Amino acid sequence: MLRLLLTFVALNAVLLGLELPRYAGLAPYWLAWEAVLLVGLFALLPSGRLARGLAWLAGGLLLALVVLALFDALTRASLNRPLNLIQDWILLDAVYQLVTGNLGWVATVLLGIVLIAGLVVVIWGAARGLYALGSRAAGARRVPLPLAVGLLPLAVGLLALGLVGTAAGMRDVAPAGTVAPAAGMVQQQIAAGQAAIAENRAFRARLQQSREQAGAQPLPGLAGVDVILGLVESYGVSAVFDERYAPVIVPGLESIGDDLDAAGLHVVTGVLEAPIAGGQSWLAQASLLSGLQVRYAGHYDALQAEPRDTLVQDFQTTGHRTAMLAPAIQLDWPEGRWFGWDRIVDKHDFDYAGPPFFWVTMPDQYTWSFFEREVRATSEDAVFAMLALVSSHAPWTPILPVLEDWDAIGDGAIFDQWADQGPAPETLWRDFGRVREYYAESVRYSLEVTGAYAARFADEETLFFMLGDHPAAALITGQDASWAVPVHVISGDPELLEPFRARGFVPGMLPPSERAEHGFDALRGWLRDAFGGAPGKD
Repeated sequence: MLRLLLTFVALNAVLLGLELPRYAGLAPYWLAWEAVLLVGLFALLPSGRLARGLAWLAGGLLLALVVLALFDALTRASLNRPLNLIQDWILLDAVYQLVTGNLGWVATVLLGIVLIAGLVVVIWGAARGLYALGSRAAGARRVPLPLAVGLLPLAVGLLALGLVGTAAGMRDVAPAGTVAPAAGMVQQQIAAGQAAIAENRAFRARLQQSREQAGAQPLPGLAGVDVILGLVESYGVSAVFDERYAPVIVPGLESIGDDLDAAGLHVVTGVLEAPIAGGQSWLAQASLLSGLQVRYAGHYDALQAEPRDTLVQDFQTTGHRTAMLAPAIQLDWPEGRWFGWDRIVDKHDFDYAGPPFFWVTMPDQYTWSFFEREVRATSEDAVFAMLALVSSHAPWTPILPVLEDWDAIGDGAIFDQWADQGPAPETLWRDFGRVREYYAESVRYSLEVTGAYAARFADEETLFFMLGDHPAAALITGQDASWAVPVHVISGDPELLEPFRARGFVPGMLPPSERAEHGFDALRGWLRDAFGGAPGKD
């Protein structure tokens, strides 16, 4: 009986642990029905090969569920949504690159070893404990008959309850304080898979339906105007409206507004809903350029399955020289070449001589300096450019100062003096309170640098967008935060801002709302409507 109780307690704890991702902490349950079912069934099995095989099978299934729960927790924490196996399996390599980029490959390997060891303990302990219920020394003793007679109808009843729960959702039929977490997790993934299939089918249909409208269209209203999109990493409306970050971000935005006004520039601000949250910035970039809200990696692959015009071709047709600056890209990037940029500047194409700052390959101020010096100033034609800024990317350390003398930046060697400043990520991330403080400061830095660039280099022949690429991860924003991002539109020519005023943008640097009516996919249609003279997407 002691062995039965200990096995039940251990199984119950592991199974209830499957609910941790959904609640981002302890779930309000005390009993997992599958634990009762498994213990009851194995207590009835005679010892032997069958019991041993079924015990290892149960342990293997439990291991699979634990791994699924770990990935679900990671997805919720990093992408602000539940795991969807059909949509997310393709992200394994991106997860590895992110972890190694922040922790280094040695720490990543050690972490992997610890996780694997823990999972092995789970499967071994579950199998051993369950098999031991039906076996005794030399198999001579059996579970007492009264216990077996009591467990048999219980096991049958729980099996039926489990089947009902799998079909209807165990959380809806189980008594208060109890749950069937394994059945619920399987049911959740089945429902997510069905939704994924429908979403993928709908996205492919939108691709086909919009094929004709996707053709390149000149934007004569922007002929001769430099159009620049500066994407600030992890900058969502939560940075402005969340009381934890507003004391840092709002004064920074107001100061930027004052600097822009002093430079004779005008600014309006609105909000757009990002297709993602927490990560996968390339989906945000694809949504802005294509005029389609690209939410999943599979949709990104479907988009690029065949040639298709985007904003890049719209501006090329208008006479612009196009450029993509991506300081975080260190490997071959054929997906970037699909867009047809005239020039792609990745990490290796910058002449940066300063130090990297953990995952951040170079500070944003250097990226802006290089863009002005080597891209914009050297082009005889107007420029359409997108800059994927990285200073406000995790791990958010160190926080650099904004240099007033832009001419002193040069090849970036000036940043050597901050190479060893700030806490190391493994130290900082032991305290999530400090992590949030550093997040706010890193966003403030990126905004301040971007605003300083605009105040110094934008003019009446510039249409400058400063916007977030997506909100930060749930660790920073919370599970239910808005996916909207602020969009600041800046120009020395107020007429260029009028189309955005008509779309609900307001004067100044503060966004009018925490919720967005339109997604990133709207921008291409707005530019076509306002500056192309032909119908676009609303």
